[in-house]
Amino acid sequence: MAKLKMPRSSPAIDMTPLVDLGFLLVTFFMLTAQFRPEDAVTVDIPSSSSQASIPTENLMTVIVDSTGRVFWDFTDKKVRREVIKEMGNRYKIAFTPEQEQRFVNLGTIGMPMSQLPTYLSMENGTERHEMDAKSPGIPIDSTSNQLLDWIRVTQLIFSSGSDGKNPIVALKGDGNVNYSVMNKVIKIFQSPTVKINRFKMITNLEESRMAVAPSTK
Repeated sequence: MAKLKMPRSSPAIDMTPLVDLGFLLVTFFMLTAQFRPEDAVTVDIPSSSSQASIPTENLMTVIVDSTGRVFWDFTDKKVRREVIKEMGNRYKIAFTPEQEQRFVNLGTIGMPMSQLPTYLSMENGTERHEMDAKSPGIPIDSTSNQLLDWIRVTQLIFSSGSDGKNPIVALKGDGNVNYSVMNKVIKIFQSPTVKINRFKMITNLEESRMAVAPSTK
């Protein structure tokens, strides 16, 4: 009896479901992604060979630009909302819900408390950018040390919701800033009310330039 030969044909694969799934994932990421707001100041940070990573959650950053102006930032939006409410209570400033929401959505803040309501009332990003350029930054003088209040309030609010733990602190200083300003900020870190003795320095990673000598064996 002759052996039957089955006809050979390439299997047909319908790629339509896979393409649909790909577009669904792309759409999901586009709708749920949160873009980081533009920084209020550009800082030319110095280079280093350290490879320690900086976390992106629960991070409080103090920024010092080349002119010595000081800025504050925190990554968690829930903490930011409570921080602006408490700072308003301390400085007797009543922020509107719209101003509070704008503060939550913004990034770096470098305004004296007296100017902050006007800053948060601006809906135009260009106007805020112009005000940032004219701002003296957060005061750090002995007569008006508002940076100390920003740090302490952030610590208190964060620790109340994290079993007494303090947030991670990073210092981002311009490579051309006067050292006396950086030293003043570090002394604020070490003040008895905040006690920040360990913090991260944000720098640009620079590869080692040391050449390895060839083996003589």
